[in-house]
Amino acid sequence: MTKVIAVVDDEQKIREMIASYLHNEGFATVEAEEGDGAVRLVENQAVDLVLLDVMMPNKDGLAALREIRSLSRKMPVIMLTAKSEEIDKLLGLEMGADDYLTKPFSMRELVARIKTVLRRCTPDEEQVEMDEILKQGNIEINLTTYEVKINHTPIQLTPTEYKILITLAQKPGRVYSRLQLLNSVMGEAFLHYERSIDTHVSNLRKKVEKDPANPEYIHTVYGIGYRFGDKK
Repeated sequence: MTKVIAVVDDEQKIREMIASYLHNEGFATVEAEEGDGAVRLVENQAVDLVLLDVMMPNKDGLAALREIRSLSRKMPVIMLTAKSEEIDKLLGLEMGADDYLTKPFSMRELVARIKTVLRRCTPDEEQVEMDEILKQGNIEINLTTYEVKINHTPIQLTPTEYKILITLAQKPGRVYSRLQLLNSVMGEAFLHYERSIDTHVSNLRKKVEKDPANPEYIHTVYGIGYRFGDKK
């Protein structure tokens, strides 16, 4: 089935350039020129991923992302920003973006990012067949519906947070370096964004841990990375 990408940018030439390239790569597109339009696309159309520019008039991309996340925690979102400051990128990740790309970028890299984000939103089919429900301590992960429950109460995770959780939870006690976890979750194309995994793990802890500062499940192995330790 053809994937539909929402292209949201206040510059018409950029929207047209991105849409044209995506069409050649087999995607369908819908467009908006500001944040409110992005929210309407998510509300009213069958969109598979949102490309969301940060700097837009009226409602900027971060404000739109906040509203999109109130509608859907699972909608994949890639932020597009002309700013190079790390704080802007990390702020987008803190709010639930799945990735970011700094302008100017190549169309080839953009397509690679889109395919990677879409791919990691869908768990491997063979894995689902092997273990439909994964339970670790008070955490229950449904590998078919992508639902996660803590003490039988559903919680909402972004696609990246979900993938990190199942990667760690499937092998309790195994230590993953940041590079290994990033490669498992995002693919080799993102290995130079090693520290971004810390932001996603921090967000995940806030959702699955009773006390994120003293985690029961997702432990930091200092100088190396992370491991999952189920509650005893």
